Amino acid sequence: MRTPPVGVGFGELEVEVTRSPLTVLSSNEVETLTGATFQLLESTGVLVREPRARRLLVEAGAIGTAGEDRVRIPESLLREALAGVPRSWTWYARDPARNIRVGDGGRTRLGPGSSCTNVWDFETQRVRPPSLQDATDMVRLMDALDLVDINFTPVNKETDDLPARWHESEALVRDLTNSGKPPVGPSYDGTMARDGLAIAAVLAGGNEELRKHPMVAGYCDPVSPLVHDRTMTETLIEYASMGQPVFVTALDLAGGSAPATLAGTLLQQNAEVLSGILIAHLVNPVAPVIYGSVSGIMDMKSGTAAVGGPEFSLLSVASVQLAHRFGIPCSVGGQSDSKLPDAQAAIEKATTLFASTMAGADFVDLFYGSFEGFNATCLEQIVIDHDIAASVFRFRDGITMDPEHLGLDLLQNVGPGGNFLQNRAALTHTRRWMMTEHYFPVVADRRSRFAWEKAGSPSMLDRAHQRARKLLEEHHGLPMDPTMASGMDAVLQRIRQECLAAAR
Repeated sequence: MRTPPVGVGFGELEVEVTRSPLTVLSSNEVETLTGATFQLLESTGVLVREPRARRLLVEAGAIGTAGEDRVRIPESLLREALAGVPRSWTWYARDPARNIRVGDGGRTRLGPGSSCTNVWDFETQRVRPPSLQDATDMVRLMDALDLVDINFTPVNKETDDLPARWHESEALVRDLTNSGKPPVGPSYDGTMARDGLAIAAVLAGGNEELRKHPMVAGYCDPVSPLVHDRTMTETLIEYASMGQPVFVTALDLAGGSAPATLAGTLLQQNAEVLSGILIAHLVNPVAPVIYGSVSGIMDMKSGTAAVGGPEFSLLSVASVQLAHRFGIPCSVGGQSDSKLPDAQAAIEKATTLFASTMAGADFVDLFYGSFEGFNATCLEQIVIDHDIAASVFRFRDGITMDPEHLGLDLLQNVGPGGNFLQNRAALTHTRRWMMTEHYFPVVADRRSRFAWEKAGSPSMLDRAHQRARKLLEEHHGLPMDPTMASGMDAVLQRIRQECLAAAR
């Protein structure tokens, strides 16, 4: 994600333009945190509740005690593993045009919120439980938006009495059917992870092809402080074994589940995430891994997580620095604590995404649509977030400084007192550059008050609602190959029968 220096020549004058990423830690502070992380893992260690992972660590040289879950990790073991983690790789999509190249620079890749339990309803202006139609509409809407890179069902919806195992697999098939973009698969335990991998294998053309062309990612969230629980670690093992991307993501709350100081929270988080990445690497040295952080603070007045404030952004930027210290791709957040898709949501999502993107994050994968600290979502916020993303990316692109963009010849042509709206050379120059140089919002309104009032004085929320409905009416995604659809349905039916049998 680092932007290299750009050399620009003007005859005898040579100008070097360097675009540095946003940082909050000095290089010395990064090294201090790194050294403290090694010391913490070697002296205190982590609890590893999953027996296979614990065995792999001990066999590799970690120190375990019989009958205990705690494992102490030597610095040399961790350094060796981190040096061998893949630096770049491709995340393949059903639509090849939506493949994601990771680790080679380029813009930050964005995805939706996850497992939201509330949907804000535009018609009633209230939250309600999500429906199956909500789930489908949101995936279809995000498939239609260019700056959505990762696409999966952002709501937690169960449609009958079958267990979560069935619903997670059903959701993955729905995601793959309604979108050509890479999804995240079931990430609750090893059984659900294997179900998701079986579905993805149908899409890839078999297990070996899936290993060669990773298509579905898994999540592993350490439990703070310093615990890798059984079910999430099972998930990590299954996805890593098949060579699929694994997001090892910490949600540590300063003052709640982590030290009140941001430095102490970073130290704890770094130990949790790096030890998780070590486990994935021991399972499969070529498994793609992502250093993930959505850490924030606990609001001491309300007792709730605060993920829309400046501390969330500070921790995100620092996390990018720590991950890139080892050449590991990083995923951080862009979030809001607002209960509505309102001004607070827009401000907090814009500022948190801005910080993450300017730091050079590889992913902000829990962004689109969600607010209320990842607990609520709606169609309108997805569209507003797309405008926010486009604005942030335009800022990140910066100002290109070369002879063509500088326009010296044009200014000489127009001359003092000239007119850029009537001069032919100026109009040609404007037509050539306006679409790449200028950002044109979709739901933000730049019209005059007269034109806006004549159009009915729509609010941003009104415009976002209209835009979402228009896209849902007009968008037709990449059709699913009938053979693939049939194969995924067969996997679903097997899972359903196994769920029914287990319930008897």
